[in-house]
Parts: sequence; structure tokens; C-alpha cells
Amino acid sequence: MILAHASDPHVGSVHDDALAVAFAALPAALDAVRPGPDLLLLTGDLTDHGTAGEYRRLSALLAPLGVRCLVLAGNHDDPAVLRDELPHLLGAPADGAGSPAVWTHTAGGVLLIGLDSSSGTLGDQQLDWLDGRLAAAGAPVLVTLHHPPFPTGLDQLDAEWPLTDAAALRAVVARHPVVAGVLCGHDHRHIATRLDGTVPMVSAPALSWRPRLDLRAGRPLGPSPEPAGLLVHVLDELGLRTHHVALSA
Repeated sequence: MILAHASDPHVGSVHDDALAVAFAALPAALDAVRPGPDLLLLTGDLTDHGTAGEYRRLSALLAPLGVRCLVLAGNHDDPAVLRDELPHLLGAPADGAGSPAVWTHTAGGVLLIGLDSSSGTLGDQQLDWLDGRLAAAGAPVLVTLHHPPFPTGLDQLDAEWPLTDAAALRAVVARHPVVAGVLCGHDHRHIATRLDGTVPMVSAPALSWRPRLDLRAGRPLGPSPEPAGLLVHVLDELGLRTHHVALSA
């Protein structure tokens, strides 16, 4: 399976000009991948205010790309409005998960599970549903959500906008060897690590803006001149491998 992955477009924000540059570069970047990606995944903060109009603008931006798109809810999104406005960009609704923005989708022999971390917490109901779904899975699984379930090292992000039950999510994932990777966004940078040295966990850079790489304690997030980026994940019998493609003007 080949999966393109970007994040945090924040449609309707003060960064819409930069977003336009990224989207202008996306078609060529996607077209250059051979074989072409099975899907394009956007891991949340799709809009800046979660309004119907912003979701419609996002749909219009994605329509010309010529690839099936799936999206997740982030902390700037409204899960109910997202499901109402963009059902074609979500997978099958997950009965019992407790959110209209949780979904499942199978492509290329891989099960993708889209979680809803828009509140900053997954919650027991969603985690119990995930535990059961993973236990029943007979194919490789990619678990996807907005918030990274690991410390990023960006002090303000980790302190002010964390996933509050990240440890509980990691415990669920660790129980199920069928999970081939965890994909996320939120930190606006490409960060890769491993769960207990085993399961890859990868965040995608933002399409809107990127923070500078300042890992000193107490430092606020500040903008970086780095270009937007697209990740391309390859999942096969060798496991998950990730390539980074710059989206330059």
C-alpha cells in the first residue's frame, strides 16, 4: 500500500496564502509518486474554525487532486459538522465509538482506523472500541489520529495542547501486533519515533505553517521558513517506510 499523508491545512486561517502555495504544488508531488498513492490522508485541523463554509472550501481544494482523500478531526474541527459536510472524505462510520468522526476504511489490503482526538482526549468509549476493533482485525492496521501520542519536544505544544490519554492509547496499540504504524499531525512538523522501540509513529508537516525546531524548555512556537511537505508511506511485507517530499512553489 502507498499512502500520501499531509496535515493541518487550517482552512480559513491567516495562513491561507501559504496553504494555496502548498496545494498548488500537491498535484505534481502526487503525480511524481510511482506507483501512485492509494490514498491521501489529512490528519486533522482541516479548518481553523470548524464552519460549514470552511469544510466546503477544503472539499473544493481537494477535488482536483485525482486521488481518494480521507480526513480526520483535529482540535480546530467540529466532528459533527465535518461528518455532515464531508461524508465523502470520511471512511465508514464506527458504531459504538462515540463520535461521528471515527471511521474505518480498507485499501490495498490495509485497514485504516481514523480516531477523533478533537477534544484533546480520546476517552474510554473510543479506546474500548479501538481495542475491540484491533482484536478482530485480520489485516495490517494503520491507526490514525490528529494528536501525536508521544512528546514532541516542542515545549509549548506538549504543555498546552497534548493528547491527555496518550499513555492509554499506546497501551491499546501495544497489545495488538497487527498495528503496523500510528500516523498523526498536530505538531506541524515531520517527527518520527517508535512505540517502545517497535511500532512506528509518524507525524506529518502542516500544509499551513511550520514551527521552527526549537527544543529548549519554555520556548514558544515560532514560524519557520521551511516549505510545506508531503509524506509518502509504503507499507508492505517489510513494514512501514516513510519518504518526505517538499512542497515548494
